[in-house]
Amino acid sequence: MNERETERRLRDWLDAQAPTVVPDGLRRAVAAVPATVPLGWLDRLAATLGPRRAAVPRSVWALLLLAGLLAALVGGALLVGSQPARKLPAVVPPVGRVYECPPGSNPDKPGPVDQARPPSDGYMAYDRTFGKIVLVGAREQGGWETWTFDVCTNTWTRMHPASEPDVGGFGMLAYDTAARRTMSMFPYGWVWAYDLASDTWTKTAGPPEDLGTVREAVRMVYDPVARRIVALRLGSPSRIWTFEGAAGVWQPVDQDQDVFPYAAPHLQPLLAYDASVDRLVSYYGGEVRRFDIRAGTWSPPGTTSPQFGYGGGYFSLGGEIAYDEAAQRTVLFNMGHVIAYDAAADRWETLYGPPSDGCGIRPECRNLHSMVYDAVNERLVVYGGNVHTGAESPGWWGPSDDVLAFDTRTREWTVLLEASQPVTPLVSPSPGK
Repeated sequence: MNERETERRLRDWLDAQAPTVVPDGLRRAVAAVPATVPLGWLDRLAATLGPRRAAVPRSVWALLLLAGLLAALVGGALLVGSQPARKLPAVVPPVGRVYECPPGSNPDKPGPVDQARPPSDGYMAYDRTFGKIVLVGAREQGGWETWTFDVCTNTWTRMHPASEPDVGGFGMLAYDTAARRTMSMFPYGWVWAYDLASDTWTKTAGPPEDLGTVREAVRMVYDPVARRIVALRLGSPSRIWTFEGAAGVWQPVDQDQDVFPYAAPHLQPLLAYDASVDRLVSYYGGEVRRFDIRAGTWSPPGTTSPQFGYGGGYFSLGGEIAYDEAAQRTVLFNMGHVIAYDAAADRWETLYGPPSDGCGIRPECRNLHSMVYDAVNERLVVYGGNVHTGAESPGWWGPSDDVLAFDTRTREWTVLLEASQPVTPLVSPSPGK
């Protein structure tokens, strides 16, 4: 075996190792060999080790080098194995480019309280290209408005596209990183795409063939591995589809079972994409399941969650869940409860909970709101929803238009925008809308 063949086999062996096995530094060093060492590298290595180099064949030098590399790999594996680790590594890198706040901005400083702001009843998605939250909300006089929220200055801006989608009672938004557009799908199935740079909504596609015009709740998330939007239509049976935003093409996803056959109108499942395990994570009535979209299989029910939601049930419009990329957890928030799910370890953790005497009138005590993950500041952002008015009117709720942020690592809330006015009780003591 000549030196060229030895070198080729060594490189092939290194390339065959999994990325988690071969240290990056070692791989870079080997990759740099052609640029720094000529073909006669074995002779030069022997020359540096003294006059007895001629007594050692080249193949032996190659084997010695290979043995040294193997020793380094074993040592690195032992070192890594001695450290605390999750059951599964994060398998997906951060999704797309992350915007950076301009120099001099202060994302923790509340925005002007007198600024115009959108309706508190709306749906949000985070535009990773421009570092802004896109919201579509219902106007009091009818119709819908598009707004953006700058997470660096904590200010709302009313956008004025020529046309806007009707996201309906159970519509959803999701940001398509590959297409660089915010996608909206409302219950009748039409898909709209919003380009923030041009402030334009475009109707891109009709519904999947089996969705038709049935007014069912829809959940939408973005799958960064497939680079597609995943849409879950609730009903009997439920359906899962993927949507390629650039081409406007739907593809059905087979399921081994239907885990939402009896989803109640106000007890809707929540859905997020968890990059730590490359799975969809659904939460329904205290039960969590993971869906492998590549294999089409649902996991058995996972560990039961801590107390969460309103009373014995859970009232949801789908916006109370988000995946925290920094903490690698799927986070749920409602009624002053913040709980996080570690999908790799199938473990729940309570991050924040209301006092034993009830949630009261604190700003974080709300339901039926919208929540997204802010990749710029690595925290969750919450807007809108209904806020409990406290002991003076037990069981009464009123809309809120403040903006809050929650850091799952410090477990602290930050007020990004104060409410424009005190909460006004609703005319009915219903916990829902």
